[in-house]
Amino acid sequence: MTNWQVFPKEQKSVYFIPSKTEGSHQTHAKGKLIERWKNVARRLRCVGAISYDRVKPSKTVNTISQSIHFSDEVLEVKKWLISDGLNFNLYDIRDKWEFTFNLRKNDIFDLTSLSDVFKAWPIFQGPNSYELILEDFKIGYQKTNTHEDFKNSWEKFSKRLIEIRKSSIKDKHALTLLKRLDSSNLNGDLMTSNIIRILLVPYLIPTKTQIKNCSSNARNKFWKPSLFESALSFATHVTNITNFNEDFTQRQNRYSEYGATIQPYIVFVGPDIESISSIYVRIDEHFWCFECPLKALEVCFKSYFVFHRSYPKESHDSWLVIQQLLFKLNTEYDRPTSITTTVIGMFE
Repeated sequence: MTNWQVFPKEQKSVYFIPSKTEGSHQTHAKGKLIERWKNVARRLRCVGAISYDRVKPSKTVNTISQSIHFSDEVLEVKKWLISDGLNFNLYDIRDKWEFTFNLRKNDIFDLTSLSDVFKAWPIFQGPNSYELILEDFKIGYQKTNTHEDFKNSWEKFSKRLIEIRKSSIKDKHALTLLKRLDSSNLNGDLMTSNIIRILLVPYLIPTKTQIKNCSSNARNKFWKPSLFESALSFATHVTNITNFNEDFTQRQNRYSEYGATIQPYIVFVGPDIESISSIYVRIDEHFWCFECPLKALEVCFKSYFVFHRSYPKESHDSWLVIQQLLFKLNTEYDRPTSITTTVIGMFE
């Protein structure tokens, strides 16, 4: 019997991704069919056709934390890094840093907030501490690629992404960015070109989500970020350092309303995109300054892995595609969506 495919170019995972019920990171089923059912079910509940009651699990999973003990020698080296190692030269402390890797990894797993991580390891607060992020990423994931390798991979990735997703952009701001990208390419302005490409990523790989406010007294139970708000959680442009600080305060106020936390993101500072004077990666209340936009992107991404943080819900899909296509990393925590599956499939 002949096997006929009605839609030979369609991917099953766009329409249905099964739930994951095993392992430490469990997920619900996803895809266009699931989204369609949720919309229909919502309407049926509104007219009373189906009940609001949901089946509750009959048993809960208890997580058992096991304390790990480290030798006195490792703990002493940590003390040295916290005190004498603050004004570090990576070349001088590399052996000590690698020696305390498992202790640091354990601390980060146990600490719930980034603020606590910076207190436990104040060496991360230095202006050049992003070098330690790169070092921990290299140790933890056995990645020996150089920054030049990353730049070459980004060039291929970003050009291909724009080629296959450019036609999907309808947002006025993103369309303006595309025009400015063409202009910067014509002028041979590579730095501006890379800044614009970074700013375009969340428009080329949009994330559709809503953030639930867990507070019982909240007026608004859900926040559905706009495309512009989603893009801000990935990278943003402000005109001066005053706006840089005001932007962070506004984010804090917005996120606190929904019990959410600000995750690492990139900030470009300058009167306009063609005249960027400073580039920052902001993590909690700390930030590192860069001259190269691609260095900022690399450090921002790797900080999620080193600090064991989840991607922001608003830009989750953008970061996941970067992770799997640009850095060739797949983990048990990955939560593919119809958008990420579609984009990744178009690269293959």
